[in-house]
This record gives sequence, C-alpha cells and structure tokens, in this order.
Amino acid sequence: MKTLSHAITNALPENPGRRRLLQAGTLALAGLVLELSPCGRVALAAQTQAEPFIPNAWIRISPDDRVTLVVHKFDSGTGIKNALALIVAEELDADWDRVQVVQPDDPLAAVYIHPLWGMHATGGSTSVSLEWDTLRKAGATARAMLVQAAAALWEVDPASCLTESGRVKHPASGRVLRYGALAEKASAMSVPDKVPLKAPDHYTLIGKQRASYQIEDKLRGRARYAIDIKLPGLLTAIVVHAPVVHATVRQFNEAEIRSLPGVRDAFVMDVPQIVAHFRPELPPAAPDNGATQPGIAIVADHFWAAQQARAALKAKWNESRFSTFNSNDVMNDMRARADEPGLQSRREADAQALLGAAHQTVEAVYEMPYKAHAQMEPTSMVAWVQKDKVEYWGGVQVPSRCAQAAQTIAGVGADKVIIHITEAGGSFGNREGLHPILEATYISKRVGAPIKLLYSREDDMQAFYYHAASVHKARAALGSDGTLQALSLRAVVPSIKEPDDPGFLKKVPVDPSCTEAMRSDFYYDMDALDLAWVRHETGLPTWWWRAVSYVPNIFAIESLVDEAALAAGQDPYQYRRRLLAARPDHLAVLDKAASIAGWDSPDRSQAGRGMGIATYAGYKSYIAVVADVMIRQGEIRIQRISCVVDCGLAIDPSSVRQQLYGGIVWGISTALQNDIHIENGQVKQSNYHDYPVPRMPDVPAVDIVLMPPSGRSPSGVGELSNSVVPPAIANAIHAATGQRLRRTPFRLA
Repeated sequence: MKTLSHAITNALPENPGRRRLLQAGTLALAGLVLELSPCGRVALAAQTQAEPFIPNAWIRISPDDRVTLVVHKFDSGTGIKNALALIVAEELDADWDRVQVVQPDDPLAAVYIHPLWGMHATGGSTSVSLEWDTLRKAGATARAMLVQAAAALWEVDPASCLTESGRVKHPASGRVLRYGALAEKASAMSVPDKVPLKAPDHYTLIGKQRASYQIEDKLRGRARYAIDIKLPGLLTAIVVHAPVVHATVRQFNEAEIRSLPGVRDAFVMDVPQIVAHFRPELPPAAPDNGATQPGIAIVADHFWAAQQARAALKAKWNESRFSTFNSNDVMNDMRARADEPGLQSRREADAQALLGAAHQTVEAVYEMPYKAHAQMEPTSMVAWVQKDKVEYWGGVQVPSRCAQAAQTIAGVGADKVIIHITEAGGSFGNREGLHPILEATYISKRVGAPIKLLYSREDDMQAFYYHAASVHKARAALGSDGTLQALSLRAVVPSIKEPDDPGFLKKVPVDPSCTEAMRSDFYYDMDALDLAWVRHETGLPTWWWRAVSYVPNIFAIESLVDEAALAAGQDPYQYRRRLLAARPDHLAVLDKAASIAGWDSPDRSQAGRGMGIATYAGYKSYIAVVADVMIRQGEIRIQRISCVVDCGLAIDPSSVRQQLYGGIVWGISTALQNDIHIENGQVKQSNYHDYPVPRMPDVPAVDIVLMPPSGRSPSGVGELSNSVVPPAIANAIHAATGQRLRRTPFRLA
C-alpha cells in the first residue's frame, strides 16, 4: 500500500507552472485527483485552495459532486471523448449525467505519452485498445478509495459497501453518501495495489447507446475551434505557398503589400528544415520531403485583409527541380518497378516456385493516385511565442509537434510549451502534420505577437503533403481445383514513416506503415506468400492519411482474390470462406455480411446490377463489406453498402457506428472521386468543385451490424471501414458489367 504523502511527492511536476487549472475552469477546491501512469503506477494529490489541479491526472471529484474526467486523446469527431471517459466512468461507477469530460491541461505530461510511438499523439485507431486496461484500473482504484472512505466514516467493513451511480451505499444500514461528500476523506486513504475490475455482465455504461458527448454544443455553435480563439493583440496570418513543389521566392511586391489596409507585415518564410525530433533524446533531423513548403507570409488584422493582400500579391519564384514533375510520369515509373524483388515483409514457403508450376495463374496491377485529406475544417492554428514560453491553441492531434516547433523556432523546451486543445472538424491524418505548427510558430516569433494561422480551402488542397500514389502488382497461383495456393504482392510506394521519423528505416528497413496487411497481419491462409515493399521515392511531400497503407494494400489483395475466384469458376464469397476456414471469428463476420446483403437472393442477377464482397482483419478487428451496385446509362450508382464488424467490445456503439459510416463514405470517395493530379510541379485541384467528396445524393443506404461482444478487449474502428469499400465496389462493378477496374477513381469504359 502507498501512502498519500508518498503519492503527492511522486505526482507533483518539477515545474510549478505545470500546476494549472483544467481548461474547463474547475476551481481548485478540496477533492480527489487520481493519476495512473501507462505502467500502472497510481498516484494521488490532495486538492486545496492553495494547491491547484495537477494536470497529469485522469479523475477529479469535487466536493460539489462534480466528476471531471481527463481524456488525453484528440477528438476530431471520432467519439474518443465518449469512449475513453466511459471506460473510466464505468469502473468508477460514476453518474454519467454529472460527468464533465475535458482535455488535459498539459497534453505533454509524461503520463500521456503514446506507449508504442514514444510521442504524445492520437492515431492509428489505437486509443481505446491501448488505454483500455490503464483507464479501467484508474476508475476502479478511485472507486475502491471512495468505498474505503465511506467505510471508515461508517465504521463498517468496506466489503459490505456497494457503489452505484456516483454513490457509496451500505445496504445493511441503508446509509448512502455521494462521491462529492467523500472526496476529501478519500484523499487521505491509502492507495490499493490491486483492485478488482468489473465483469462485463455488470456494465451499466459501456456498450449502451447514447448521444455523442457535447453534440449539442456543436449543433448550436457553442463548440470552440481554432478559428474562434480571441486573444489581446491577436493577428491573422496566411501563407502563400510556392505554386511548384519546393520552389523558393525570388522576389515579391513587399512594400506594396505592407501598405495595404489592415496589413501588419509581409515577408518570405525562412522556416528551418532541420527540426527538433519528437523524441527529445534524439538529435534534430531534416525530414526527407521537407519540414515545410516555401512561401510568403501575410500578417493582417483579420482574414479578409490578408486575403485582399493575397489578391494584390505579385511574386516571382525560382526554378525547382520539380518544375517538370508530373503525377502521370510517377505512375509510369512505379509500374516499371513492379517486378522488382523489393524488401520482403512476409514470406511463407516458395511462392515463386508455386507460381512457376501453377495449374493457372492470375496477375494484375492495381493503382491509386495521390489523394488529399479534404477534411471539413481547413487547417488552422493559433501560436504565441513569448519571452520564455510558447502557447498554442487548435485541433492538435500530436502535441509533440508543438514541442518540436517550439524547440526548433523559439529554442524553448517542452516544459515551457502550453497547449490548449480545441475541437476540430476532421483530420484524416492532416492534423498530424508538423508544417502548419512550424509556420505558425515562425510567424508569431517574427512579428512578436499571437497569430492565428488560417489556411483557405485552396491553401489546404494545394500545399502538398498528400497520401502517396501507389502501384501494386499481385500474382496468384491456383491449383487444379481452383484453390489459391500462393500469392505474390509488390507494393510500390514511398516510405510513409521516414519523413515523419528521420532515420527510422536504418533501424526498421521495411516500413510497417507501407506494409499493413502484408506482414503477420495477412489474414488468408494459403501454402505460400511472397509479400514485399518496393520503396519508390520522388521527393514530393507526402503524409499520413486515414488507414494509411491498408487502403491500397486491401484494394490489391481483395481485388486479386476476387479475380482468382472468378478464374477458378467459383463464387467469390464461398472462395473467401475456404481461405478463412481456420479463422472462425473472421469467418462469422464474412458470413453475416453476405447474409444481410442477400448475397444468395435471386434479385442479385438482374441486368446492370452487381454485388461485390471484400473483407480483411485490421486494428485487431474484423470487417466484411458487400457493395450493391447498379449501372445506369454508364453511371455507377451504389445502391447499398452492408457492413459487419467484430471489434471485440464496442465501448460506445453509437460512436463506433458513426466511425464505420464515415469510413464507408470515405471509401466511396476513394473509389469514385479522389484524384490529385500534378502537372509541371503544380497541383491542378483546388477545392471541392474539382476534388469532389460525396454529398447526400451520392451516399447509398448503409447497413451496419456489430457482432455481439466476443470476449476480446476493444479493438480499433476509426480507420477500419474505408479500406474495404473500394475493392467491394470494384468487385460489384465487375459483377454488373464484366469490366475489371483496377485504378481508382473508377471510370467505366
């Protein structure tokens, strides 16, 4: 057992400036605060008026009976605030109607570091699965201490007490105390080393339908985004980036721009390309594809003045080695490399020998172009470089990026960085980027004032950092009975991890972010596999994108399996069943999807109609999708998408369905619309009119079924559904027309 005085010593940060109030403005009254580190160590700190809230904490219970839960993961509409808070609240037996969920006062506290990545970040559909045990223990420990406090007051055995909806009860005597009344007493209790966790059949919050947390604030316009931030002396900045990749500024009409109404400054950006590493123990490094893009900053009193100045801007740019860069040429170059051996990500037996001796082989090349993030809210960030600290406001998905920028630009360490995380209108990988945070920090230091950096839609669409184009060559060996005996796959694509983490490939030669579903996570059983990555670097700035390499990899795998089934004269659904025979959980998902879609329905055979099926295992979850497509006058119309998922335990089923639905729409966009085209180093798309995303008439009927809890821990869903939709649609188009489309966005001949 640990004493409270020992716990306080461990919990107090070295820098007193860290001891700030929660963003929600909770007053520092006597209460109970619980901290649980990733390794399971628990610490407490008593709250008094003299000692404000300690930020690296999970739970705060005030004497006025408010329960504040700190969710340290970024929520851009993913529902993570709901999910993580529900885990804590369930084990705490909190009254959900009295719970307040806030972001941490110090997102850079050591307790919040991502255990896999060594940085403070949200992503990879890892939040719920990685925090599941940690947060359950946090809630259960606090509950145990509240029970201890009540039992001490009543002079009864703690085992004779129960908790329910924010109260401790003693059934034998009928006495009841709310948590708030016990908060101060609980702070004096010793911390138990081990606490029992609830059995799933006792859950009252987890797995129940509910509205998203603070949805009313968003619907009524009360939620705060970076664009809503107001500070004394706040200026607005825009950056006019080079029209050609990496082109630098030769000159511009600086004096004229500075003289325009409302303009405070205009200057050439000179952001360092060697940046501090997100792991402080590593030296600064230069990302392969550039830390930022060259450009001209315009700083003004407001956005309109900055945009008016942009219209008057006359800039000349130096030549760039990318002046002849064309995305079509990139695709040709990658096709030419698709037969290279590459770096193997998985090998089983001798696939090449089986391919050489096969009764029948199937071979195809699958392609995807560059793709933008196109999130609803364009990039925005508020930064304020001060004498001895740097402060940020915005939808910060990776707080470590702020520490990198502050160190690089202002020479300020992470202990002097303050981050206020606001709401954000989508991310899809965009808000993981370092470049806008570097730009905002640089401009603020240059002008000596807080600045609000705003990208227009056109800025966001044309500032590079796209999802990389890709070419995949797949080959399958079939036996005399049509069995898929061997599969060879070459993924030709640049590294995704190296630009984010310079030097990574010296330690891990095969980029795991390029080979998802191509390693131990390959989900079909067959005699031989030869899966490899062919690294093809162009120097074009690329970045993370929702579901990353699962998107092109699953498109290739699920399309080829369909082609193999048809070459064997077999039903694509039944063909997959045989490949999954030894994986009952995955097979159950596939069967359920075929059932709810009516795969065996006679209506499936009507003219111009086709059904396509696709499946995979990712983020420790299983998913299967059936696309029902109708071709009318040469136009592809998706009638229905049927989706079945096994994610272990759905903490918040409503949020899970919302994420799956959003991913399905995203997958439709990938299949039918997304295409960034670059000519002579210039991006041709600029807004939703030429880079369309699905609108209401484009979205089909969608059926989503969550399999009953399987006994497994919760697994990932945020990026699960978008990867499987394009191959399901491609397979359905083939069923309807006989045309096999192997390049997105799909266009009928």
